[in-house]
Amino acid sequence: MASVDVSTKENMDNLVAKGEMLLDKTVSRMNLNSNLYEPVENGDSNADALQRFAKLLSDERKLRGSNSPTSQANKSS
Repeated sequence: MASVDVSTKENMDNLVAKGEMLLDKTVSRMNLNSNLYEPVENGDSNADALQRFAKLLSDERKLRGSNSPTSQANKSS
């Protein structure tokens, strides 16, 4: 059995290639009845979905930061 904990240049390059391939694929969801992944109709690429998710997280962090007691105290100083 091959070890998955071998961080050789070849393994890292293969990992990058797989990741780039996945970014180009269409977003898919698991069908809970069949346990199979099915592409989302009119779905974006995984890269587009990842960018939207990153923006959502960034906006949420900014919102939480602006509502935190620490930022409120800094504004009143």
